[in-house]
Amino acid sequence: MKFAIILLAGTSLMATSAMATNADAIWYGGHIITVDAKASTAEAVAVKDGLIVAVGKKGEVEKAERGPATAMNDLKGKTMAPGFIDGHSHFSFALDMADQVNASAPPVGPGNSPAAIVAAFKQFATARKIPAGELIVGYGYDETQMQGGQPLTRDILDAAFPNNPVYVIHVSGHGAVLNSLAFAKYGISAATPTPPGGIIQRKPGSMEPSGLVMETGYLPVFLNKPKATPAQEVSQLKFAQEMYASAGITTAQDGASHVADIALFQRHAAANELYLDIVSYAFFLELDPILKANPPATWGKYSNRYKIGGCKIVSDGSPQAKTAAFTTPYLTGGPSGEVNWKGELSATQDQFNTAMKLCYDNGLQVLVHVNGDAAVDAALKAHEYAAAGSLDKDRRTVLVHSQFARLDQLNKYVPYKITPSMFAEHTFFYGDVHVANRGKTQAYFESPLKTAIGLKLQPTNHTDFNVAPINQLWTIWSAVNRTSRTGVVIGPDERITPYEALQAITINSARQYGEEASKGSIETGKRADLVILDANPLTVGHDKIKDVKVVQTIKDGKPIYTAP
Repeated sequence: MKFAIILLAGTSLMATSAMATNADAIWYGGHIITVDAKASTAEAVAVKDGLIVAVGKKGEVEKAERGPATAMNDLKGKTMAPGFIDGHSHFSFALDMADQVNASAPPVGPGNSPAAIVAAFKQFATARKIPAGELIVGYGYDETQMQGGQPLTRDILDAAFPNNPVYVIHVSGHGAVLNSLAFAKYGISAATPTPPGGIIQRKPGSMEPSGLVMETGYLPVFLNKPKATPAQEVSQLKFAQEMYASAGITTAQDGASHVADIALFQRHAAANELYLDIVSYAFFLELDPILKANPPATWGKYSNRYKIGGCKIVSDGSPQAKTAAFTTPYLTGGPSGEVNWKGELSATQDQFNTAMKLCYDNGLQVLVHVNGDAAVDAALKAHEYAAAGSLDKDRRTVLVHSQFARLDQLNKYVPYKITPSMFAEHTFFYGDVHVANRGKTQAYFESPLKTAIGLKLQPTNHTDFNVAPINQLWTIWSAVNRTSRTGVVIGPDERITPYEALQAITINSARQYGEEASKGSIETGKRADLVILDANPLTVGHDKIKDVKVVQTIKDGKPIYTAP
């Protein structure tokens, strides 16, 4: 097939010959942000068979690609951008949320006090007609946002729900608050020792659990979460895909997939029930059974829109919960009042080294959860151990969050070819908390996107959903403004431009997945993964970016979400 290349005012138009005309659809009449290497804009985009076949001036695109059956879609002044690519989240959490209580703090949910959380649970239990004895689960508990500093406890939940096991997942996803029946259900009691790298908060003067369990102390609960029926799986998958598609996402991540999660995704992919691309990262503590069932040669390849992308190692917890591992103490002590508390690594250095080497030796991509600078040190040491002799090989290794990476550590990312996937939304949700816990200097260098861009690290930016809402415009807004809940700018020197923030959730994220040749920008030959917005995030006032809405999400040329 012959191709003609027409150069127009800095925008390249590649159109097929007359033999291959008749695009399925052409979009025009709005602002089209290509996110290509030249930061071009275009007047029209033509799509055929799920691929972009022309980008450029409207007249030239029409001349080359319009046929009798071509759908002409007028954007009517709206903005088109590449479909958003999820830098890091937990898609499987969205499955569960279909049947859970939203206990998040405002503006995400009503949970700004124990009473408000209990009220949300009671409303849910009544609406669902939940009988005595049945487990009730909620998500989003954030002790930093409780009015008057009153935490949610086992006793509060017992008083409200004496006949049902209840637990509320911590906003970090790394813990939960349980009532007595839930503690009994999961075998946690006064006789249960606190595991290494874990937290079981105790009642004063007692070994009796007071409610909150975190990190490895939470694993008995997390690994035994309720299993969905086949019918529930279908409805939950529909719910989760709609949630992501409504946020403009065309490629989603399950950032720590367990054996059962991978089996679930594979079942539904085989049944052609996925319309998003979904990428799993296998949880490092379950690598042996996952590799046994899925040989390394099968990883990194989509099958019916699903693939196992690589391995996920977790090295510490969350800074807002004071479980992230630092080299210096928290200014406010530990989560249970510990003095000189620095947090703890989730596993030993040897365990990290072994997991990293297993993945590298099998040619698998690795994502490592790192929040505190001690966790970053551990990840860099694991890389040095596992990649000995080839430290600079481009393995697309990602240090997820990299929230409190020091400048000397970021400088090591460069020769090691490590990508930081940062979490700028923390500046809004927890910026004030980080200033209190870590001090202004360290907090203001949180998620240092500007520095990473200056080092040419091509950072991505993510929501870590459901830690923060899946809303991608919030990721752009927070990276541009870095404004906390109280209106304080958390690190003004690390603010980036709206275009840089858009790159972080499009072309940079495509590169993170090794898919930059087919996704992440609006260019000929790439997949027609697109999002239409009601306003241009590059030109609205910086504080208005968060108010921009997704109008339509298009996957491989077909709409998968249209706003009501």
